[in-house]
Amino acid sequence: MRILVLILLAGGAPAQAPSFKPKPYGNLKQVMRSILRPNSDVIFNVQSTPPKNDMEWNSVENAAIALEEAANLITVPGRLREDGQPVPVQKTNWNKWAQGVVEAGQACYKAAHVKSVDKVSECTDKLAESCSNCHDVYRDRPEAK
Repeated sequence: MRILVLILLAGGAPAQAPSFKPKPYGNLKQVMRSILRPNSDVIFNVQSTPPKNDMEWNSVENAAIALEEAANLITVPGRLREDGQPVPVQKTNWNKWAQGVVEAGQACYKAAHVKSVDKVSECTDKLAESCSNCHDVYRDRPEAK
């Protein structure tokens, strides 16, 4: 009897494709100010104020994960910059620098997981470099036509 119920349950519900399609809501500056900047600050602040307990280290881990995920958000097609221009997600350098944020986030997560201030300091170099590369080209400037 149980087998019959399981067969009916398994075959009774046809598989459906998810109807949710990701789309951007905030502009690029809003994403930067609400996700990337505060979470970067958590990581950068480890050098001046090291975490004292597991809960504080967990906050650093969470900040690193937020950076990794935010890199996905800034590459979603259709997101606009503050000036209404599209984010240049088709540009190779944009995606390369977004990937740099992912890699820095991964390194920072590993460093926080082992509770190493020195390793977090090393990952901040990667993070700062990735952010600076992109800001030098795209920050507060319209994309060249």
